[in-house]
Amino acid sequence: MKHRSPIIIATLAALIFAACGNPAPPVDPNATIAETLRPDEAPQATKAPTKMSKIAGPDGQSSLYVVHLRNQKDLAIAGARTMLLANRPAPEYMREPRRRDVIATYKSPKHGRVHFMATADSQPKYLLITGNGFEPKLVDLKSATPGATDERTVKIEITPICTMLILDHLGYLCDNALVTMKPKPGSKPMRVIGSGNVGKTQRADDSGEVKFTRAVGTYIVTASNSNYKGKVEKTIEWDGNPDPIEVRFKTPSAALHPIKTRAAHEGTALFLFKWRG
Repeated sequence: MKHRSPIIIATLAALIFAACGNPAPPVDPNATIAETLRPDEAPQATKAPTKMSKIAGPDGQSSLYVVHLRNQKDLAIAGARTMLLANRPAPEYMREPRRRDVIATYKSPKHGRVHFMATADSQPKYLLITGNGFEPKLVDLKSATPGATDERTVKIEITPICTMLILDHLGYLCDNALVTMKPKPGSKPMRVIGSGNVGKTQRADDSGEVKFTRAVGTYIVTASNSNYKGKVEKTIEWDGNPDPIEVRFKTPSAALHPIKTRAAHEGTALFLFKWRG
């Protein structure tokens, strides 16, 4: 069996990744990998300077996109989910675009810089910044022309994450529930930099949990099972507290898929707020 040179293998891997629209490899082959957040860490605005490797420039068939994520205080934003898109997404796909439109995905490291290499097809490209802790923001990028580099700084703020646990009338967690969190009519939630085309309804996951990225303000929260039954509604004053909000259905018919595990906190109210002291 023939053994291929590690250099050849590394070169082929770099070419494949570049062709798929993944970040271009650093010029220095000995450059260290960018420092990132742990999977369980929330997004951060970092103060300390972090080393950034030099990026390889585009060739005659590629276009390079480099974006530095910063907040209003010019701190680097780590933990944002960024996607290079081939098409502008419709409002209902602002948080999770269609897979066919996604060229590459990159979670911002601690230095806040993300970069993508795309095929030079002379078509416009778009950067979608999303993920827990961010209101989706869409940035129009330049068209992908041969050998071009589009480098810019984008301002975005980290927004509080509201976590909810969906419970049936007995206190069991319910999956696949439909939950809506929308501003109360007439209220003025704190504004953040982002897009206004944010979907207001999401489904609970397999563990009965749902997360919303929302600015501080007054909201109306409604929930129903996957068959749109057992609807409950409540007005809440969202102050950005990270503790979970328990949403409890009133009737047995509302719990379509109960998960046979009691919630950590039980109570009798429809909406239970657990605040940390």
